[in-house]
Amino acid sequence: MESVEDMPELLFVEHFRLNKSTFRRLCNDLRVHTSLRGSKEIPLKIKVLTALNFLLATGSYKRIVGVSQNLTQRTTSRCVRQVVDALNHPTLMSKLIQFPQTVQERSLIKEEFQRKYNLPGVIGCSDCTHIAIVKPAEEEHAFYNRKGYHSLNVQMVCDHNLKIMNINAKFGGATHDSHI
Repeated sequence: MESVEDMPELLFVEHFRLNKSTFRRLCNDLRVHTSLRGSKEIPLKIKVLTALNFLLATGSYKRIVGVSQNLTQRTTSRCVRQVVDALNHPTLMSKLIQFPQTVQERSLIKEEFQRKYNLPGVIGCSDCTHIAIVKPAEEEHAFYNRKGYHSLNVQMVCDHNLKIMNINAKFGGATHDSHI
């Protein structure tokens, strides 16, 4: 099995949707600012890679990449939950996800959208995605989506560099994107 350190940068980005230096910074932030820890069996970096691969790359338990050490679905689910809980820590949320607050920040983003994509006046791109969840015990109908499974319908807004600036994960999968 190829180690993360030996994996070519392009392959790493393809599997995990971020580069190695950003990944190292994320792991360090999680270690410093949250209670997320690795274990002898599953190091912190494997937990984070498993969650990134599931949440950002595949959305499926069936294709968890080799660096995840072929974890079971139950273990994968536990890793994803632990990492998501850690990412929701207020310190990390305020550090990692920030909508541009000043006129200057918004102007810079508008200029970059215009320069890179010839899109004038844009400060963010918005889309929703379904994140699969275990069937909830309460209000199950609010989470059953049109695709036939239980989910959260999560809206994200990103800038010209695909940096996430805002996330709204408050709605069940039955909620239409236009409502969010």
